[in-house]
Amino acid sequence: MSYLKQQLFGIEIDAMNMDQAVEQVRQWVLAPGDLTCQFVVTPNVDHAVLLQEHEGLRQAYESAGMILADGHPIIWASRLLRKPLPERVPGSELVPCLFDAFNQGNDRPLRVFLLGAAEGVADRAANNMAAQWPTVETVGTYSPPMGFEKDAAQSQEILDRIAAVQPDVVVVGLGAPKQEVWVNRHRDQIQ
Repeated sequence: MSYLKQQLFGIEIDAMNMDQAVEQVRQWVLAPGDLTCQFVVTPNVDHAVLLQEHEGLRQAYESAGMILADGHPIIWASRLLRKPLPERVPGSELVPCLFDAFNQGNDRPLRVFLLGAAEGVADRAANNMAAQWPTVETVGTYSPPMGFEKDAAQSQEILDRIAAVQPDVVVVGLGAPKQEVWVNRHRDQIQ
């Protein structure tokens, strides 16, 4: 699928609504034999500011498979600048909508790995997910220690954990810009 992109704040943002974004991720997941890591970034005003000076974040945005407007100010600015984006598509809402799509559709179960948050949070989230979305299977969780992104052995441990369970989707909650930079740096090692 190809969607219009709007150039705002030095970011090429995909002009997609939630349903379109969910469908794109669903298509990536269901693509036969395609093991290429696609990742989604969701800029808000903080990202727009960080992008001006953070080379690693800029590189992540350039490599992202999809860039979706997270913040309301981004949407408002797009309309003021006559480069309208259809709606806000935050990652915090995209993930549950993706789970809903797999839960309601005739697709195979969705295998998910949860990376990030404080110790125990991902496990609690996995339990809540199992209750709400029976066709979404949490195949792994991991809360890396502080500073893991600067330690090659820690990064390799994460990559090994992900590879061992072969998830369809890795939901990353490590905070910006750490999560975008880490995923981009290791995208060739994540299927």
